[in-house]
Amino acid sequence: MPIKDVSNKSLPELISLRGRTAVVTGGASGIGFAISTRLAEAGATVIIGDLNEEAAKKAATDLSRFGVEHKAAQLDVSKSESITALADFAVSSTGRLDIWVNNAGVYPSKPVLEITDEEWDFVHDLNLRGTFIGSREASKRMIDLNIEGVVVNLVSTAAFNSSNGANPGHYVSSKHGVAGLTKSLAVELGKYGIRAVAVAPTLSETPGVAAKRKEDAGMDEALAAYAKTIPSGRLGVPDDVARVVLFAASDLAKFVNGSTVLADGGDVAK
Repeated sequence: MPIKDVSNKSLPELISLRGRTAVVTGGASGIGFAISTRLAEAGATVIIGDLNEEAAKKAATDLSRFGVEHKAAQLDVSKSESITALADFAVSSTGRLDIWVNNAGVYPSKPVLEITDEEWDFVHDLNLRGTFIGSREASKRMIDLNIEGVVVNLVSTAAFNSSNGANPGHYVSSKHGVAGLTKSLAVELGKYGIRAVAVAPTLSETPGVAAKRKEDAGMDEALAAYAKTIPSGRLGVPDDVARVVLFAASDLAKFVNGSTVLADGGDVAK
């Protein structure tokens, strides 16, 4: 089934998500909350899934300023039943599922020779397996509801390189895996009108990075030095990523499928 040609839509219509339901995993803070905010601003009903249920509820309440009731649910992306329950909740509470953003994940840094089997499995369970299950469960429901949906996967510039020498081999391999999974989803699900797009940020100023700044006295200097290597001259901020996710999720990107879109200030190009 070919996807619809949206050439006759106006620019406001192309970017609008009004009437659509979007799920954002890990959507209560950092990049996830920025994504939730932009999708809500564009008119979507946002379902925020997060390990911290109270934070998810607070985030959903905050988004009510855009005039739509948003919802929250506890989510553990390491557990398939939790992901399935979130997909069911989205459909049962709104009757739809149009957009699924696989944002939740972890970013540990450790030399390859020191990574244990358990640490390897933990990172891949969250970053790769969780993304696969979320993509699968969302797509099943989009097909059942006959919706031209989209799955947006957060990868990283680590999907293009070795994370700039930080050597977190488990993280880098998981993100390469998500980029490859995105291509497979596009090829297999295109016949159902479902798109898959990955978005790759560079290092961004998130609460996690802020916490590391407090823990490590040398972090400020290291991050400032790294920012100087980025062609655009600074680290990313969550909204830099959120705006690209909004593009990928909207009809502006209706013919974008299987691609990884960089939101990196030119980091990979250098």
